Amino acid sequence: MGIGLAAPESMNADDSIKQDTKLFGLIAEEAMKNRLFVELNKLIKPEAMMIPMNIREDDFYFTVANMKKSKVDGAYIAPEYQEMIIELLDEKDEIVEVYGKCDFVLRDGEKLKGFLVEKNDVNDTETLARIIADEYIKGM
Repeated sequence: MGIGLAAPESMNADDSIKQDTKLFGLIAEEAMKNRLFVELNKLIKPEAMMIPMNIREDDFYFTVANMKKSKVDGAYIAPEYQEMIIELLDEKDEIVEVYGKCDFVLRDGEKLKGFLVEKNDVNDTETLARIIADEYIKGM
């Protein structure tokens, strides 16, 4: 880049999405401020990619309900929507039932399955990305 300026860090070195790329969203009001997608893309590309999706509260239900018929394979749900998503899930793991919130969904056909990844007070983005990659994405 310019003198003394480093290139900005992007989602990954190749931001292209291919026909067989598994696609995940990061649903938040201000998704670009959440660095989870950057950390996760370091672990899952080129087989999969997470894209930040700035979704306002009034568009949340429409967006998630339409995931069931979309090409999106799943999404991380930011804290502001983790309780709201419960009524849109077709299946929930028992941790979601206990805590009453969900932070990760996978699409299975036209059903959404909800999980709670941050159940053990995961408080750093790198660890959260590793858990999502290893437990939910790489095994698909």
